[in-house]
Amino acid sequence: MPCQTVYISKQTPWEPKDWRPFVIVSCAISLDGKLASSCGDTRLSSYDDKVEVHKLRSKVDAILVGINTILSDDPHLTVSDKYYKSEKHPIRVVLDSKLRIPMDAEVITRRPEVKTIIATTKLAPKEKIGELRRRGVDVIILGEEKVDIRQLLGYLRERLNVRVLMVEGGGYVLGSFFKEKLVDYLRVSVTPVLFGEGNSISMIRGVIFCKIEDSPKLELERIDICGHNVVLHFAVS
Repeated sequence: MPCQTVYISKQTPWEPKDWRPFVIVSCAISLDGKLASSCGDTRLSSYDDKVEVHKLRSKVDAILVGINTILSDDPHLTVSDKYYKSEKHPIRVVLDSKLRIPMDAEVITRRPEVKTIIATTKLAPKEKIGELRRRGVDVIILGEEKVDIRQLLGYLRERLNVRVLMVEGGGYVLGSFFKEKLVDYLRVSVTPVLFGEGNSISMIRGVIFCKIEDSPKLELERIDICGHNVVLHFAVS
């Protein structure tokens, strides 16, 4: 059954900022705030929730993940016909400071006509940069040892006219965007399971907001019920 909206207050316009795209974070978490269990289980989204995520992919200009997401899940980051049919696919962007991406990764091999950008650093092997470029992948160097995400957002806006960027993970990437105050909108799908501690992956990593007033300000705009998921939509400031 399609997702049902059970609460709505307003809808923040998805308009780009002066120098960067409008940034949407979209993720699915357990009830205790984990992206993945200690054994790597990430099966959190219902079919209906995935339909909405792929609809969202068709509406944004670019989608971004970190290399750990590529290595663990091997996503193709396009709009899947299984969930939603669209002729429009977002530009795929991967943060990969050491260029560890496998040459057979889905973002490279699936729908090669869809633009793929790998943002890396001076730590990247020159031979692999050349190999990826020969495969049609755009490799850009933005930093000494860590990708400068502010510079990347400026590049996406200025060079590729990306107006809306969707960030899907993982935890360190989401943490970096929140730490740098680069998130404008949050779509978080909550699943009624508990993962506990161990090596489970928190929604945001690498950042600490010690006091409530230090936290990003989240204003609830909408609640959807998508299968077993409760989807919360927040404006972020």
